[in-house]
Amino acid sequence: MSTNPGYFIREAGTSFKRNWVMSLGAIITIFLSLLLIGISLMISTVVNSLVTNVESKVSVQVFIKDDAATQDIEVLQRKLVTDPLVKSVNFTSKELALADFKKTMSASPEVVNNLEGNPLPQSLDVELKDARDVETVVATIKNSDTFAKIADHPEAPEKSLKYGQQIVKKLFAFTKILRLVGIVFVIMLGVVSLIFINNTIRLAIYARRQEIAIMRLVGASNWFIRAPFILEGILQSVIGALLAVITLSAIQYGALPKLKVAISFMQFNLSSMVTIQISIVLIIAGALIGAFGSWIAMRKYLRV
Repeated sequence: MSTNPGYFIREAGTSFKRNWVMSLGAIITIFLSLLLIGISLMISTVVNSLVTNVESKVSVQVFIKDDAATQDIEVLQRKLVTDPLVKSVNFTSKELALADFKKTMSASPEVVNNLEGNPLPQSLDVELKDARDVETVVATIKNSDTFAKIADHPEAPEKSLKYGQQIVKKLFAFTKILRLVGIVFVIMLGVVSLIFINNTIRLAIYARRQEIAIMRLVGASNWFIRAPFILEGILQSVIGALLAVITLSAIQYGALPKLKVAISFMQFNLSSMVTIQISIVLIIAGALIGAFGSWIAMRKYLRV
């Protein structure tokens, strides 16, 4: 028996065309299964983007009394700037705070007109590298001797801190659960798809069990019989994966822009690079599933 690789490729192609109905069924099954995995990966990425966007809005504001010494403010600012958990620290003067307030309340000028003087405090605005470290950074500020000197509520300095105390723990607990649910969902869908694809390949090979038996009777080795089937399984899986990639690209460039417009109040992003990475994963996973599924399915018919 010849072991020329070209022979196996020709045999796989011939079998693919001769059994085109079964091949088409396998391709459609693999396409739908990989498409579900791809969509779940895209949804997981979008949800993670939304969660990251929400978490990035968590920051710490340190409100400062009007007669605080400039040196003390700078001491606390330098201390926070050197903190590895802090991304940036910006000082907002009373004048700038008032200008920002007027801009925010531009739709209700009567509120601005009723202000007597400038009641807004100056502040230090602390942006974090990782929003989940907010409690640690707040503890650092509270433990600073300088903070008690400049806080606009010296009798209860913790009232001079604003970082969403009431919701930040619930927010991170919720986003943690959301990420966990997304990972579990993708894994479950992946396992179900693998089982589905494997069963499809097994059925296709079962329908050709007599062909395999004849090849064994004429003395063909296991690998000589197995190789064309594995190549055919890879070919079916790669075609199914490419169809899934084309559909995902259509979803990204056709449906996602409309979704962004529909929920413009929620910022999320799905870059082309992420889609390319998902596409590569699907094609490689499809080829491996096709090869491994064919190999597993044929073991029963190649036993002596």
